[in-house]
Amino acid sequence: MEDIFCRRIKYRDKLVIISTSNGTIDQWTFEKFTEIAKELWRVTKQGGVIVWIVADAVVKGSETGSSFRHALFFKELGFNLHDTMIWNKRTSFIYDVTRYYASFEYMFILSKGKPKTVNLIKDKPNKTPGKAVCYSNRKADGSTSITHGHTHNKVAGEYGIRYNVWDIYPVQSSKENRSSSSVS
Repeated sequence: MEDIFCRRIKYRDKLVIISTSNGTIDQWTFEKFTEIAKELWRVTKQGGVIVWIVADAVVKGSETGSSFRHALFFKELGFNLHDTMIWNKRTSFIYDVTRYYASFEYMFILSKGKPKTVNLIKDKPNKTPGKAVCYSNRKADGSTSITHGHTHNKVAGEYGIRYNVWDIYPVQSSKENRSSSSVS
């Protein structure tokens, strides 16, 4: 493939992060997307992970749904849809008086088999650090049972695993950063 995108990904095999922000991927044909997805499948090692960041565009009054088509096609290729996350950008790129402002993008976490390495971010302050963890288990018959941490030596740490909705402001371009910074 002669596409510059595919030449850049050839050498990455553990984690590939691709952002197709603001629905711009909709400018590609679905055939172009499938070429890229197939190339990602080819170059990703067993246990490798891809983070595919995508948002839908609005065309003729309807969201394109391309994000869902992408996720389903990746699954058809054999990737596992390991996690579906939301990047809440807290800013909007689609302004329309007939719908809520679009302020998020999907982050599809795709893996080729079981991910080789997982390092979940633990930055969510726990309400009861140092205390025994209590949780419920759903049984096959639908009932639940309560498990107390002191019976399994599980104690809440200072921080827990973050949720799958991430509130992250987009990074400004270096030009915007220069113009907004002040030097004393």
